Amino acid sequence: MPSGERPRTCRACGKKFEYPVKGSAATRHHCEDCVVIPVETRKILERLSSRVTQLENQLRRLQEKPPTS
Repeated sequence: MPSGERPRTCRACGKKFEYPVKGSAATRHHCEDCVVIPVETRKILERLSSRVTQLENQLRRLQEKPPTS
């Protein structure tokens, strides 16, 4: 991996991407696909993605917890 280049996760879609890559439109927070989405829509996608991640983590914790009797 070139100096300074490191894997990122898009805040809107959750896709993994490398940043910075010469010639790529990707930003620090958004992949090439999502950077072209209008800002208002992207903000909604970010909130939804964040909420889905929270729910997945909560479900994972509940599944790991042993049942109490």
